[in-house]
Amino acid sequence: MYLKFTIVIPHRIGENIEKTLEWVYLSNYPKENIEIFQAEGTHPTVQRNECIKQSSGDIVYFIDNDSIVSTDNIKEANDIFEKDEKIAIVGGPAIHKVNSLVEMYIDKCMRAYYAVGPIANRYRFDNSVIKEGSDRDVILCNLFVRRNVLFEAGLFNEDLYPNEENALIDKILSLGYKLIYDPQIIVQRPPRSNLKAYIKMLLNYGRGRFEQLFRDFNTKNLIFTLPSLFSAYIILSPFILILYNFTRIDLIKFYFLPLLVYIIMTLFAGIFYALTDKGFIGKIRGLFVYPFIFFITHFFYGLGFFYGIIRIVTKFKRIANFSIKKYKSFG
Repeated sequence: MYLKFTIVIPHRIGENIEKTLEWVYLSNYPKENIEIFQAEGTHPTVQRNECIKQSSGDIVYFIDNDSIVSTDNIKEANDIFEKDEKIAIVGGPAIHKVNSLVEMYIDKCMRAYYAVGPIANRYRFDNSVIKEGSDRDVILCNLFVRRNVLFEAGLFNEDLYPNEENALIDKILSLGYKLIYDPQIIVQRPPRSNLKAYIKMLLNYGRGRFEQLFRDFNTKNLIFTLPSLFSAYIILSPFILILYNFTRIDLIKFYFLPLLVYIIMTLFAGIFYALTDKGFIGKIRGLFVYPFIFFITHFFYGLGFFYGIIRIVTKFKRIANFSIKKYKSFG
């Protein structure tokens, strides 16, 4: 049986979706069972919710306008959903399409468990079997969800962006449904192209995670507070050093012991990943780059938490301006 799929593609004003549409149309799935919504605007969470409300498919497939969809994704997801009505979510990895040396390092960092923890699964391709998973395994730019379950869960929380999918997945799983991770369901997309864009992403991801904790608290997500503690620790370190220079209290020295441990661990992690790079020059360069980019990742993701606190205290509200275009109806 062929289920009906609604594909939702939100994007910023002025961006296009032609490349993404091209690959969607190449899908190995009956076109009469696919409808597509393009949502251009300033608030992706609201844009997605409005598309869901106007949709008529059995399954909603969320992708981004830079997602290159594998031709078998929809068919693969259809087969999984058909097996069990309790399967409400199906997803797979978003593999980075690297075009420069900087992008390579950013990609490898996002696939490194030492850098980003369990969410590295979202960016890694492996030949593991299909498995039941959680929000840490899947990513919103490659996510299938049953439409009726989306309404049962109350759609995306429009106070959240990013991390709106994490809160929604937690809610759906709490209702007794299952999430299936399939490593064969793949999209390709570019990583951030430079360090400035990567840092901005980290700040926004950290901010989104804090806002999720604040608005949809779940104890399993407390582990994501560790980078914020690390950032606060780093920021305080110069002041503690000044205090020691003035007081010469030996006990203050112990404040820097965790920093020493972190430096050693990060250097060893850098060596490990550098040795996986190609060529002698690449390995030598990696010895310097990986510790630096790991530190950048931990520090700025954690700093994003404080960005989130500022947004909540100041009662920041994202303005939602958008337009929706429907490309195809069911035959």
